[in-house]
Amino acid sequence: MTRARVQPSRRLVDREYPHQVTVPAESVGGKNFDSVIVFHAQISQPQRSRSVFRDDRWFAVYCFADPQHARSFQALFGGEIDQA
Repeated sequence: MTRARVQPSRRLVDREYPHQVTVPAESVGGKNFDSVIVFHAQISQPQRSRSVFRDDRWFAVYCFADPQHARSFQALFGGEIDQA
């Protein structure tokens, strides 16, 4: 599978945004997605995320450059913090 030309590669995102939070997709979808957008606007960081399918469920992985931003995101939306 190829990626869109305007999207940075996963390797580049992992290098620039190594602090990642994996959350169930349903916890950041629907009405909660507006809260995700507001969160990223407040920290002045573009939204970097991807979807993964694991254990018969969809998850969203949100990537952050600052570890404090990742902890704040986890506090609001749950999930697990990973480091790329």
